[in-house]
Formats: sequence, structure tokens, C-alpha cells
Amino acid sequence: MMFNEADVLRTTVILTFVLTLGLFAMEVPVALGLLLGGLMSSLALRLMIIDATALMQAARTTELSRREVSRFNRRSFLKRCSLYAAALTVGALNPYLSFVSVFLGLLMPRLAIVYHLLQGRIKRGT
Repeated sequence: MMFNEADVLRTTVILTFVLTLGLFAMEVPVALGLLLGGLMSSLALRLMIIDATALMQAARTTELSRREVSRFNRRSFLKRCSLYAAALTVGALNPYLSFVSVFLGLLMPRLAIVYHLLQGRIKRGT
């Protein structure tokens, strides 16, 4: 059984909150940075899901040229990059956040994908 984007989004949010709660006992700036990065990456992942769904629906109803698809993808990419840049800027400028933990929080969807890949391999026995 394969996983989908909703599974990755749910796992990203859960991992973010669990790791944040675990880190609050040790280092508050690290926990807050991880929370900011994880929530921003979840938002960016959700925006990617929404944009991909909108593009697929538009392609289903009308004939899209390569240029229109490229423009749509570029706009979607720039929205996500601006979210990442905002999170990293806040992490760098705010003394109550750890920049490294904000950066690691932004990598949370990748961690969720690896988790689901390993979980699938364990279930299949390969």
C-alpha cells in the first residue's frame, strides 16, 4: 500500500509537535525554532498540494500550453520559497529561536517521506 500527500502532511505535523514537546524540556529556543520550521514546511506542503490539484483540474478542463504550465509552476515555487525565506529570516534575526532548528524544521516533510518509505518496506518485508 502506497502513501499519499495527505499521509505525509499528517505525519509532518505530528512529528513537528512530538519533537517540539520533547525539546521543550531541554532547550526552548531549539523547540520554538523547530516548531516554526515544521509549521512553515507543513504550510508549504499544503500549498503545493493545493497548487498541484488546481493545475490538474485546469489541465482536465482546458488545453494548457507548456508556457502556461511553466508559469503556473514557477509562481507556485516562488510562493513556497518566500515562505521558506520568511521562516529562515525570522530564525536568523530572532534571538529566541535557533536558526539551525528552524532549518531542520523545514526538512520535516522529507523526514516524513523517509518514514513512510521505511514503513512500507517493513510492511512488505523487503
